[in-house]
Amino acid sequence: MTRSETPPLELSEPRFAGFFALIYAHAALTARIDALLTERHQITFSAFEVFCRLRESEEPQAMRSLARLLVSVSPTRASRIVQEHIDAGHLARAADQTDGRISLISFTDAGRRYADAASRTFEQAIDQHFAGVLDEEDMNALLRIWEKLRQTSNSGPPPRR
Repeated sequence: MTRSETPPLELSEPRFAGFFALIYAHAALTARIDALLTERHQITFSAFEVFCRLRESEEPQAMRSLARLLVSVSPTRASRIVQEHIDAGHLARAADQTDGRISLISFTDAGRRYADAASRTFEQAIDQHFAGVLDEEDMNALLRIWEKLRQTSNSGPPPRR
């Protein structure tokens, strides 16, 4: 084979198409949900993900720990999102009592109400664009696929059931 020849595709067409179908599905769903959240609550999907992780814990979260949980947001972007929502009065930052170098992030009362309203919109969007479109067999297949991928990469939190 000469340098100008392209090596044959090693992935079969179904594997190639399957990979990009997953990527496109993620992009399409994220865009639809982002549009609804932005329209109704002036919050982006990325910011909402930060809020979701904060809602999962009843205690304030260390900024570094919070950033590690995020899927669609880099640690740098997470810090900017947190600061934007501190400025908006939705979040508060405090120093950890045992280690003043650690910033703890929590909801304000107004922020919790804001997150609750945005969560209702998020759930409606998930139902409209995802769960309402797929049946139980589809959902179980997705969970099996995720589990296989998670085991081989050893990354990411397990899906919530």
